[in-house]
Amino acid sequence: MNMRFITLAVLAAFTVPAMAQKVEIPPEELQEILKVKVRAVQRLAANKVVIDGVKQQNAKRMPLDEIKRLDKEWTSTKELTPFKKSLQTNPSGVYLKKHVTRNPTYGEAFLTDNQGANVAAYPATSDYWQGDEEKWTASFNKGHGKIFVGPVKYDDSSKTHQAQISVPVMDGSQTIGVLVVGVKLDYIAWKQGRTARKY
Repeated sequence: MNMRFITLAVLAAFTVPAMAQKVEIPPEELQEILKVKVRAVQRLAANKVVIDGVKQQNAKRMPLDEIKRLDKEWTSTKELTPFKKSLQTNPSGVYLKKHVTRNPTYGEAFLTDNQGANVAAYPATSDYWQGDEEKWTASFNKGHGKIFVGPVKYDDSSKTHQAQISVPVMDGSQTIGVLVVGVKLDYIAWKQGRTARKY
């Protein structure tokens, strides 16, 4: 048994906050492992309830200062505040929650607008504004939209080691937001033939 297998097996079994390091899997290998999941996330992002949710929020033209104020309020507590809960109970939030709770390979899903502010999220994310993070900037891609697969690392909001798949939300040919779905490490390990657990 090589050291890489030991690392994957231990991380899959003990996903605790103290173990916040990344699991090193070459990006090309990770993208190949997750290609089926990427297509699944693209289908989620193309759903009308997702597109409509982003369009409605973009139409508000929220100032960035207000987004950052809400982000500060969001990160000031780990409690499920009424505002955080509202992003789970709006139509796109209900849609994402359904897919996360029914699919054991998913650790989280969250939807953002064209500035990186959350439109919907389940479970609640660590912060409200994603606009300064690579998972958002790489996928929104200055309005040109691109698929982005991040490295495997510990995610505090979902309490799992996972890789985040970011896909652009499109309205026709226009990129209007980003959908991010976390895929759990044990699925990735299984796809590598490392475990007997199946989904």
